[in-house]
Amino acid sequence: MNGTLGWILVLATAAACKADAQNEQEVGPAAWVELFDGSTTNGWFKPFEWGEVWVEDQTIHLRADRKFFLLSEKTYGDFVFEVEVNVPVGGNSGIQFRSHYEKNRLWGYQAEVDTDAERRFSGGIYDEGRRGWLHDLEGQPQAQSAFKNGDWNRYRIEAAGDRLRVFVNDVLTSDIKDMADVEGHVALQHHGEAGLIYRFRNIRIRDQGRRRWEPMFNSKDFSGWHFKPGGKWEWKDGAIVGSCTSDEPRHGLLVSDAQHDDFCVRLQFRVHEGDSGFYFRTQETDDSVGVKGFQAEVDRTMETGGLYETSGRGWVVKPDEKKLQEQYHPGEWTDLWLSAQGPRIEVWLNGQSVSHLDDPAGTSKGHFALQLHGNQNVRVEFRNVEILEPVK
Repeated sequence: MNGTLGWILVLATAAACKADAQNEQEVGPAAWVELFDGSTTNGWFKPFEWGEVWVEDQTIHLRADRKFFLLSEKTYGDFVFEVEVNVPVGGNSGIQFRSHYEKNRLWGYQAEVDTDAERRFSGGIYDEGRRGWLHDLEGQPQAQSAFKNGDWNRYRIEAAGDRLRVFVNDVLTSDIKDMADVEGHVALQHHGEAGLIYRFRNIRIRDQGRRRWEPMFNSKDFSGWHFKPGGKWEWKDGAIVGSCTSDEPRHGLLVSDAQHDDFCVRLQFRVHEGDSGFYFRTQETDDSVGVKGFQAEVDRTMETGGLYETSGRGWVVKPDEKKLQEQYHPGEWTDLWLSAQGPRIEVWLNGQSVSHLDDPAGTSKGHFALQLHGNQNVRVEFRNVEILEPVK
C-alpha cells in the first residue's frame, strides 16, 4: 500500500467513525435488536379474530378483508424503529407505535403507508382510533415524493418524549410533538382491502428507555411549592382550589420551589369565574404581579390556551380560535398539555394543539406557578398536575 492510499483509508475510516459517533449521540447508545427472526412471528401476536399472518421468504405477510393489526409482545417508550414495507397499489397500511389494544380493537400513533397517488400522505402521523390526523403531508411536496408506490419502502420512526419523527426512505416526512402516549406497542396494519397482501421485513428497534408521568403535588399539602399573596389556595376533593376577590390588587400565586428548563407537563383545570393561568419558565418579582415570564392562559374566554408573557411582551401567541371553539367548553374539566423544548413551545387543549411558538427571545428556565389574577373575582380548580420524567 502506498503512503497516499494509506492516508486516504485512514481519513475515510476516521470520518466514518465520526459519523457513527454523531449518530450514536443523536439516537443514544442502545444496540439494535431484531424484532423479526426471518422465519417465525415469535415476539408478535394478533388480538383480532380475523386476518391471516404468515412468514415466507424472510418476510411477514398480512392478508384480510377487515382491518387488523399484528402487535409486538413488548412495549416501548423512547426508541428508534426501522422496517421495510411493500403494499400493492390500491392498498393502505400503517406502522403503529406507542399503541394500545383490547380484543378486536387498537388505538395509538400510526405512521401512514398510503398508495393513493393523488393524496400521497405516506409518512404522515395519524391517531388511530381516536383523533384522526395529527400531521398529514398536505403542502409538503418533498415529503409526499419520498414514498415509492408498489415497491419496498424503508420507514424509520423516532420517539423521544413528546417528539415524534417519521422518515420514509431517509426523507423526514413528519416532525411533531404530542403527549397522548409515552409508551406502547408497535404494530403492523392491514387496512382490510380484500385480496391484497402486505409484506414487512427487516424489522428492528433501538430501545432508548422510558418516561413516565410523575405528580407535581402530593394531594395533601403544598410541599415543594410556596405562596405569594393574595388569594387563597386549598385542597378540596382531590383538586387544588384557588380563589380571590376583586378587592385584592395582587396576583395570588402558588409557585414551585424548583426551576425547570425543558419539560412536558399535563394537568386538568376548571374555571368557574375570572382569569387564571399556568406560568412556566418564570422569575419571581417583588411587585404586585409577583412573577415575570410565560403563562399558558386559563380563563373562560376564547383566549384560553394562548401564550402570554407577563411583565414582558404581553400576548405572544393567541390560540387557534376555530380549534378552541371545538375543544373548549368553559366551566368543564379541560385537559391542558404544555411542552417547552428549547425555543419551541406548544399548548394542547383536550388533545388538540391550539397554540405553538418558536421563540429564541423567551426565557429558557424558571419556576412553574398557578395564578389568580388580581382585581378580579376568581375561582379555579386544578388537578392531576404531572410532569414527564425519565425512568431511571
